[in-house]
Amino acid sequence: STNRWALQHAQCAEVCLAEQQTDERGRRGRQWQSPAGVNVYLSLRWCFASVPQQLPLLSLVTGIAVAEALAMCGVQGHGLKWPNDIVFSGMEGPASLKKLGGILLEAVGTLQQVVIGIGLNVNMLPDANTTSIDQPWTSLRSLQGKSVERNTLVAALLSRLVEHLQAFPNLDNAQFQQAWQDWDVLAQRSIRVLAGSEVWEGLADGVDSQGQLRLQLNNGLSKVFSSADVSVRM
Repeated sequence: STNRWALQHAQCAEVCLAEQQTDERGRRGRQWQSPAGVNVYLSLRWCFASVPQQLPLLSLVTGIAVAEALAMCGVQGHGLKWPNDIVFSGMEGPASLKKLGGILLEAVGTLQQVVIGIGLNVNMLPDANTTSIDQPWTSLRSLQGKSVERNTLVAALLSRLVEHLQAFPNLDNAQFQQAWQDWDVLAQRSIRVLAGSEVWEGLADGVDSQGQLRLQLNNGLSKVFSSADVSVRM
């Protein structure tokens, strides 16, 4: 995977791109489908001068950068699904979200260094190799009806990502929460949250100052989650 190569070999601010991954990894050890020559598989190793106080927000800030880059390239109808999915909802609404991509962050040593992995479905179309994908998905080519130039997309991704990373140590939390709200596809939607062996249901209420998902429970109480699997209820 590009993340594994960056963890083992990359220097600060070096980028690894792959045409195909043979040891792809996703969140919680899940596999990520990586067919050859059609998608973007990208990892960036970034070094901070010291461990940022707001480090738990980095994955969400990365998502904001990706969403902005896609908008720069003319994509519409996309958004962010907490904690690290880039999705398309379009006219059908959040109840039928389709995954466009994902983000996987891995810390290096003392947490001052991090590898940021981004995978995006760009020119992939349904075929015999995609039948094993176990969740609704789409690609930029499917959405736009034409092939997408991956180099142009990568340039936009790196432009927005590096700008956000440079500003991250001085992140304004209020501005972050507003930016997340602008892209949040779960906001005020009925969701089901699986945390360990427990299942919770209620209304998604954005994220708190630590990037945790806020859930308004059906009994009127509220709860926050730092890690969980979330699905939208019909």
